[in-house]
Amino acid sequence: MLEEIAERNVVTLDEMKDVVEGIQNQATDNNYVYRKFVYSLLKKGYLRRIRRSLYHVTPPGKQISQADRTLIASRIRKDYYIGFHAALEFYGKAYSYSNKVHICVRPQNRFDQFTYDNAIYTPYITEDTATHVKEHIYRGETVRVCTKERLYVECVKHPGKAGGWEEVLKSLEDLGGIDFDILVEYTIQLDSQALLRRMGLTLELLQDSSVFYQHLDEKDIQGLSTRVTGKNQYLVQGAKGTLNKRWRLYVPDGFKEHLRGI
Repeated sequence: MLEEIAERNVVTLDEMKDVVEGIQNQATDNNYVYRKFVYSLLKKGYLRRIRRSLYHVTPPGKQISQADRTLIASRIRKDYYIGFHAALEFYGKAYSYSNKVHICVRPQNRFDQFTYDNAIYTPYITEDTATHVKEHIYRGETVRVCTKERLYVECVKHPGKAGGWEEVLKSLEDLGGIDFDILVEYTIQLDSQALLRRMGLTLELLQDSSVFYQHLDEKDIQGLSTRVTGKNQYLVQGAKGTLNKRWRLYVPDGFKEHLRGI
């Protein structure tokens, strides 16, 4: 069995059971696989336990490898997607390092936060794990990651979960390949004044600072601004600032300075 999983970085107990069944050509169960194979491999150091039924593979003759955070995140739940800062890292656009990995799951699939190799794996609860989520082949495995459009939306909706406003703006500034029609349509569908205003404000800022946003059509921004209704809001709750009349947002002084080159 070790030969079969030697090229894997992360493996589940169910996946090892499938390997054993293929070798023995008969059905078995997880308890048998653990007692007969997994326990011995753990004792020899060829497997390291990440959490229950999830293991880091270190086969003989190979240097101990770092457990891949993306692969770990992809093996915790079957109905999930990787979001926030971990998705920025997946696309290679995170401005700085974060040790927190958000796995977005539905309420019935929540799990307890855990730590492995100094990385913190934490659930983010959402009712929708399908819209604007794509499957990617990563290191020979299938992983589910939100699209760049959904990633942008979630970063400006919950900047604290992506490292804070400075990290969000500096990361999004380099996030090329966004379909702005899809981005604006998705924002409008979510029907949130706070999100709509944040989206409009950040798109305006990035349009002025990033080559990836220079082709953003003014009609897209206009499509957001015409839907702004209601009272003025604070971009950062409790933080005083100057009112941006177009977006009816009190923007903290110096907010633009989060962007590179300002």
